[in-house]
Amino acid sequence: MYKRNPSYVILFIALFSSFLFFSPSSAHNKSHQASSLHKSYKGIFSKIYAFGDSYTDTGNAQLLAGSSYTNKPINQSCDGRLVIDFLCESLSIPPLPPYKSTSANFSSGVNFAVAGSSGFAGHKTSHPLIWKEESANLQTQVAWFKKFLEEVECKGKTTSSCQAELENALFWIGPMGVDDYGHSIWSSISHDMRLTEMSVHYICKLIQTLLDSGAKYIVVQGLPPVGCLPCGLSSSPMHDRDKTGCAATANSAIMIHNQILQKKLADFRTKYATRTILYADYWNAYMTILMNPTKFNFQEPFKACCGAGGGKLNFNFSLLCGSKGTSTCDDPGKYINWDGIHLTEAMYRQLANLLLNQGFCQPVFDKLIQNKSGM
Repeated sequence: MYKRNPSYVILFIALFSSFLFFSPSSAHNKSHQASSLHKSYKGIFSKIYAFGDSYTDTGNAQLLAGSSYTNKPINQSCDGRLVIDFLCESLSIPPLPPYKSTSANFSSGVNFAVAGSSGFAGHKTSHPLIWKEESANLQTQVAWFKKFLEEVECKGKTTSSCQAELENALFWIGPMGVDDYGHSIWSSISHDMRLTEMSVHYICKLIQTLLDSGAKYIVVQGLPPVGCLPCGLSSSPMHDRDKTGCAATANSAIMIHNQILQKKLADFRTKYATRTILYADYWNAYMTILMNPTKFNFQEPFKACCGAGGGKLNFNFSLLCGSKGTSTCDDPGKYINWDGIHLTEAMYRQLANLLLNQGFCQPVFDKLIQNKSGM
């Protein structure tokens, strides 16, 4: 069990005022449009390799649980498409098939992300799905990736030719660690910097593996403000609120995680100057929408579309979306939250727009496109 560390609280106070509403200068000065994606990067990349948890999983969890896979999104944790799907759309690439699909065409890339995935081994998942095998974690995804290279991507190829293939692919690391923080926050287990250090450490191990394999273009998403989700709000006392109405204690851990992750990415950029490594600022993109939801066509910034209990949050840990006794709102497009833990397709669309088109990557996503196309 983790214990609260006084130094952790001090660090949170120091970071809170400067980091909570920090946004990239290029994004801060723009008028953010609530429209759908308006840029096309067709032909820039022909393959994407994705990693992460339920915010990026397009089917691995269901396949591990025994569900069949079709060509349509089957995310039980969303009413439709995710950020990774809008990324594929922007690049004119078919939706990424999950690695665990035995009949998928992997010519355009693979999605190794799996819902409920922990950032490190030995941490039990709080995800409602039950796998047929041991709960997958980030190290599992690394093993899947290496196995895929050996049995599919690099089979029959020389090391140099395989590396050349990977150099032309886009590697997308979705949010990783939400379940780790959620396990401590939702079960009222206090934590110290060890959780953050371990979580970021394993993300860096994944990045190093990708770089060693030849990856030249990598995007790493930060974590969303979990304290603004119904699950985080319902697990915190009413006095634990910041000026946005979110759970302050829950968000403090996420902020520090993102801050440390950004510093590690800066180190990678220094060491690998010829590679392009972006930080996708999920936190500030989310907060930009939350601070002005009507501008992005949202009417319910906190309430879950699918759940039970009604009220301001419509969320109950004992009755998650899909359980008997739950119901779904008439128009998910007006909601930021889908099931109290995950987001709606409408929210993922807006987040993708901010990340890809509105400057919420550091450096901006256009910089990666320019580097790849040699502009």
